[in-house]
Amino acid sequence: MADLLLDPAIRTWVFLPIVLITFLIGIVRHYVALLFTSKKKVEMQQVQDSQYLIRGRLLRENGRFLPKQSYLMRKHLFNDEENGYFKKAMTKTAPMQNPITDPSMMTDMLKGNLLNVLPMIVIGGWINWTFSGFVT
Repeated sequence: MADLLLDPAIRTWVFLPIVLITFLIGIVRHYVALLFTSKKKVEMQQVQDSQYLIRGRLLRENGRFLPKQSYLMRKHLFNDEENGYFKKAMTKTAPMQNPITDPSMMTDMLKGNLLNVLPMIVIGGWINWTFSGFVT
């Protein structure tokens, strides 16, 4: 059986260029993806609700460090039966829209897939063209 002999300089002339090109194309792909992504429309009510949820979670986790009166005041702000933020503001949120029916969501997914597939095809073609028959 014949032994397979590898050139000791294969690390320098094959592996490092492949890693370098892959890294540089990854950086270029990241910045191209930033250019192609559409800006998401965020409603002020959603941001406000998420901030109140974070504040409520922090109060629940760290309430033991507050004086009792301060804790009860904050709890009353969030959870009062009539005027509490969680009782009145969080109940009127709109239901989630199905992302499949949204054309902008579909185009964003298509852009993302193309931005992932095309560079890999280019890198694969470049590697095949440059190093074909190099290690045989």
